[in-house]
Amino acid sequence: MFKKKISVRLGTAGAAAVLGTLGAFGGQASATPVHPDGFEPTSVVFEPTSVVTDASCKGWMNTEKQNGNWFAQGLVQSWNGQSCYMYLERLHNGSWTMVSSEHHVAGNADNTGWYWDDSGYKSRVCIWNASGSQTWKCGGAV
Repeated sequence: MFKKKISVRLGTAGAAAVLGTLGAFGGQASATPVHPDGFEPTSVVFEPTSVVTDASCKGWMNTEKQNGNWFAQGLVQSWNGQSCYMYLERLHNGSWTMVSSEHHVAGNADNTGWYWDDSGYKSRVCIWNASGSQTWKCGGAV
């Protein structure tokens, strides 16, 4: 099952209203609010160039900035009873390395954890359709 993070974004007027309200109480407003546990706010970004499909199997990546560094997550979805496998791999110093375990789905969805994808690295998701082409196919690197 997908773990979904929800991000609330304020428009310019909303942000100005919040900052103005904070100023009215004599506090200092910050353009980058900090979460009470000390982490900076984050939001998950769907990466459209990472999408790869094979019949009724689909894989893609999300990225997220966590504590100032970028991380990638692989996701896979299957429908029509297709048996699909997915893993996340990373490019560093000219070679691709599998960083997640293989995730298998048949008529549902799954995702990897978050893996380092900051400066000097690229990640991509690869899928295998056991009910179809039986060939590993990888999406675009991000």
